[in-house]
Amino acid sequence: MIDNNNTVTGSYRSAVLAAMLAAFALAWASQSAANPTGARPELTELAASCQQGDAVSCNDLGVIYLDGYGRPADASAAFGAFQRSCQTGSADGCGNLGALYESGAGVPTNVEEAARLYQLACNQGGALGCSNLGALYARGLSVPRDIDAAERYFAFACKRGSAAGCTNLMELDLPQR
Repeated sequence: MIDNNNTVTGSYRSAVLAAMLAAFALAWASQSAANPTGARPELTELAASCQQGDAVSCNDLGVIYLDGYGRPADASAAFGAFQRSCQTGSADGCGNLGALYESGAGVPTNVEEAARLYQLACNQGGALGCSNLGALYARGLSVPRDIDAAERYFAFACKRGSAAGCTNLMELDLPQR
């Protein structure tokens, strides 16, 4: 959680990373549903596509590196893949990169950079980035505490299909404004 100095504690970081992995698995499953054979591209094919500038391949590669999928997880490699994905215009890549900065997985924790990346992802229509940015506003981490802004970000994320955005919107403690 967050201590009295608004510092993210280890258990909260673990929760952020666990939520990130669950979201990645859901995103991977939805993308796999578009592939009727169920075959996933080989890691080398994804890496080659990523090197050629395909933002989706870079994001998928980052998901594989972060979770492992039968290989040892490599948060540093995931960071590089998400960074390339974000730089080539992927809202998901920017949101995932922000989550790494927020959780400190593969990179030193930097919630200010996470907020910037979540905003970038949200501006590009990324639901998860909007939901994560809303959570920062709800808690006042690296941005001023602003329940109205949190509500707007959660609502946008929910309308874009983010279960996390919908849940956060429902759980927002409006009476304590």
